[in-house]
Amino acid sequence: MKEKKITAALLMAAAMTLLGGFTAFASTYSGRLDSVTNDRITGWAWDSADPGSYAVARVVIRRQTTQEIVQDTTVIASDYREDLAASGKGGGTHAFEVPVDWNQYEDGIYTIQAYIGDQEFSNSLSYHKGAAVQEAAGGSLRPLGVFKTTAYCPCSRCSEGWGRRTSTGAIATSNHTIAVDPRVIPYGSKVMINGIIYTAEDRGGGVRGHHIDIFFNSHGETTQYGTRNAEVFLVQ
Repeated sequence: MKEKKITAALLMAAAMTLLGGFTAFASTYSGRLDSVTNDRITGWAWDSADPGSYAVARVVIRRQTTQEIVQDTTVIASDYREDLAASGKGGGTHAFEVPVDWNQYEDGIYTIQAYIGDQEFSNSLSYHKGAAVQEAAGGSLRPLGVFKTTAYCPCSRCSEGWGRRTSTGAIATSNHTIAVDPRVIPYGSKVMINGIIYTAEDRGGGVRGHHIDIFFNSHGETTQYGTRNAEVFLVQ
């Protein structure tokens, strides 16, 4: 029976990709990346409209510095997990694992993202390969949860005339400055987002709660970044 469901899931994935159907039905799908270890990535995905079926997920690993895709894997979320069953996700058979041989990759920071069709999962993960890279994080990391992340730059449209000036008096710089809600992340805090260490130096008018605005040098970069959900870690 499971083999038939897996075959049906693959056929459905192919058909919906050709017909552009994933966009139309995206609201019924959800998924999350749970962990990345020295040899695997784990997560879950399911279709709430058809909990008896198996969702097909795509897991992509990119080198953070170049955005080069180093691994692109399609996986069927059909493994059983007790916690998924307990949380009401069908019968719980919606987990997956993707094997990773990190030894074949150079030292550095890697970003893991996953998709169902063209819908991105609610979070992403990062993996630090190499002792020097791990030491560069500057200490232990405490997860703060998944935040909405957006982008801004010195242009008048983004900064409303502030340019590179920030609310703390610091000069905003790319790959360093973020705008936060200081009630959630205090000024001066260092956080890691997708493998990059940022400092909370600014506050935006629309930044509230679990929302972080990342500073870039140009408006083209902010447009390319768009809006993404990302896992945020406090560097302690």
